[in-house]
Amino acid sequence: MASVTAGGQERTTLLCEPRHTPDNAHNRVVRSWPRCGPPSLRGYIAWSLLLIILQFGVLYSESLTKTIMRTSSAAVLGIVLALDAAWRTSLAAATVAIPPSSLSATKSGNDLILSFSSVSPGLYTIQSSPDPGQQWTTIQSGIRGDGTVKKVTVTNALLDSKGFYRLLIQGPASLVLPQGDAFTILGHDCGGIKEQSHVTGFDSTSGNPTGVVYLSTTCSTGGIGSHPATYTAWASVTWDFTGNVVSYGVLSNSVTINPSFYATDAYSDTIYNANNAAYLVVPIPAAPTGVTAVQSNDQFNVSWTINGVNPAAVTSSTLIASPVNSSAAVLTNTIAGPVSTASIEPLQPQTTYQLTVVSRTIGGASPASPPISVTTSPATILPSAPTGVTNRWSNPDPTGTTDTLIANWNAAVPGNSPVDQYLVKIVGSDGSGTFTQTVSGTTLTAYFNVDYIPNWTVTVQAHNAAGWGPVSSPATLGGL
Repeated sequence: MASVTAGGQERTTLLCEPRHTPDNAHNRVVRSWPRCGPPSLRGYIAWSLLLIILQFGVLYSESLTKTIMRTSSAAVLGIVLALDAAWRTSLAAATVAIPPSSLSATKSGNDLILSFSSVSPGLYTIQSSPDPGQQWTTIQSGIRGDGTVKKVTVTNALLDSKGFYRLLIQGPASLVLPQGDAFTILGHDCGGIKEQSHVTGFDSTSGNPTGVVYLSTTCSTGGIGSHPATYTAWASVTWDFTGNVVSYGVLSNSVTINPSFYATDAYSDTIYNANNAAYLVVPIPAAPTGVTAVQSNDQFNVSWTINGVNPAAVTSSTLIASPVNSSAAVLTNTIAGPVSTASIEPLQPQTTYQLTVVSRTIGGASPASPPISVTTSPATILPSAPTGVTNRWSNPDPTGTTDTLIANWNAAVPGNSPVDQYLVKIVGSDGSGTFTQTVSGTTLTAYFNVDYIPNWTVTVQAHNAAGWGPVSSPATLGGL
């Protein structure tokens, strides 16, 4: 670092950035370079990008935690760019940011040695990229945190002109047996049941994580000098990819376990043991592919392909339909479970929508799928007649001359555009009058304050962009 004065103001410069020296005789500032030598065009562009990043604090990626820039000049080796905000934590299994001091680098010949302090039971990944705006490549993954400093050597890293590195950590989901199930097995619970969980592999049929759990609880037997009684049991357990128990059973004999067991399936789902506990890490999905949408009445039937993860590990998917150049509402629909088909509604006629899909696992949410554009057809199908029309008096024993008649009905089938309103009509016997009321297309109740002596007949009619549909069957309410 160096400080120079330009125009009477002191500014701080980075090592190997151009220095600006005042030339008062010619009323100008002269730019010069330190001993590291003048930059190449590519080096100059890299430094310009660095200065822009430092000035505006650009956060390239939500999971970007710490970046180390290397160049062929040893003078600038180890410059650290802390590009993201402060530490973030996760209550569930998710990618979280690491404090800026976590990843450091030292030179060893042409190699770069990256080191960081690990925390149990986190699972760490180191990635590199020629530029933060380009794709990141995994150098090493599955580094289990155990409270020690981890080191990863990047061979011949300094032969490249520049590069960026980042450190990711996934907080795993704990694989346990719920206390209620533990009590069912053990039959005793004296101040809580202690558990020691250990994974043993993936089920050969379902692919789910499997393992064993050692249960124990110690109970007082009462009386002075009496010895406490300890109850123990072993259980076999199968979990799904959210960490929930699928099945369990009691084991008659003790089990030999591997306290450092670690396994990864074909989808990069990872299970491992640490400190008498079992853990599961599921990757973040890639963007869904193959999205298609077909209009059916006022909804799109959407299908897609889960991408980059075990389909069984997907916990939910969210559909988003965004209208293009329209004031129509943005539509969303979140569907639980490992599904790849769903519908989204209500669609406006002759409107172009951009549809995207996002998949989620316990590891986090995927990027949105590439959008597809679908234009809805003109409204040509009328809504159906509402069904289930009923009516009743709000007060069966009124004191005045009027009472409130309450009419209800089931929603009409909308046709190929949403129902935007209902027309409710009541007709009284003995010439008591006819009254109408219009309510919104999402309202299924209407209220009329009328004379309670006559009989009243109620009908309902639905409307959409194509027009008014047929009238419902009448429902008659007797007078009081």
